Amino acid sequence: MAAIKTIGELKYHELQEGWTHEQLQDCYCVSVMRPRELGGGYVTIDYARRIYSFGYGKPREHAGKASYAGKGWKDRILRDAIDHLTALMTASN
Repeated sequence: MAAIKTIGELKYHELQEGWTHEQLQDCYCVSVMRPRELGGGYVTIDYARRIYSFGYGKPREHAGKASYAGKGWKDRILRDAIDHLTALMTASN
């Protein structure tokens, strides 16, 4: 399972202009970056452990409440991570 390939196929965050992603050294972790114009911010998804967390770097704890399994779990975790980042950055501004 290549995390960057998964995000590359989905591109949910790239439907919104300026959002980007970067694969970290751990081949299962991908950091999604929110545009500076919207207040910036990072959320990182660990596809091997099926968790995400606010910030840049390998997540230690899961920021969400859902567990991810079954068909479409990669899509759900990416959408939840982006929604989490947006909610945190909107609340702080």
